[in-house]
Amino acid sequence: MLLVIISLAAYGAEMNNLGDYQWRNRLILVQAASETEGVVETLRDARAELDDRDIIWFVNTGSGLVSNQATVSGGVEHDVIELLAKARSDDRVLLIGKDGGIKSRESSLDLDAIFGRIDAMPMRIREMRTD
Repeated sequence: MLLVIISLAAYGAEMNNLGDYQWRNRLILVQAASETEGVVETLRDARAELDDRDIIWFVNTGSGLVSNQATVSGGVEHDVIELLAKARSDDRVLLIGKDGGIKSRESSLDLDAIFGRIDAMPMRIREMRTD
């Protein structure tokens, strides 16, 4: 019983920075711009595929951060905005693996390409075998 309580507490624990997602989730960070309108809807529409791949996404709209997380802490928001600010101007979409490394930098959101890249990763292949 104690193990279940600890597991639930850890699962529901607030994430305070991007490092807290390491080894739990893959991340998609998007710097929204006029040509990326509709990105949030695209991500919301792909919920099942994103959930299957343990993906958490964050879109910096310029006026705030939108995510598939119920709440986003100030620390996570700061980390996302800072990381996107450090990216090259044409890097609008960053894919971060469960190991915390940046796996791709793209100028636009292409979920099929992202899913293909993720599904080719050794960790994801192991996950698919155990599902």
